[in-house]
Amino acid sequence: MSLLKSVSFWLTLFMILTCILDASGQGLANIILIRLNPLLEALLHDPVYSGWMSDKHAFVTNSYFISLRFPAYLLSLVMAVIIGAAVDLLIYGMKRGLARRGQSSHHDP
Repeated sequence: MSLLKSVSFWLTLFMILTCILDASGQGLANIILIRLNPLLEALLHDPVYSGWMSDKHAFVTNSYFISLRFPAYLLSLVMAVIIGAAVDLLIYGMKRGLARRGQSSHHDP
């Protein structure tokens, strides 16, 4: 599979851009990073990890603009790579299965 056709490449690139936008103060990027990443949101709710992931000591439930730290960006990138790779493997498996079905139907009389 070519790099430009892989979900993991585009998802990782999107997440890098989102992290850069968030670090520069764009609020929408912050919403994307936190609300679309259930693991990051759960860690921000946990008092043990919230100080490690954000500059606030306690996660404010109604605030979308939370100043994130580097570990939160790193976690977002790692999650993007893992999810993208899983989707790529799923697509590869489906294509391979369809190709096998196509070959076996040509051999049946």
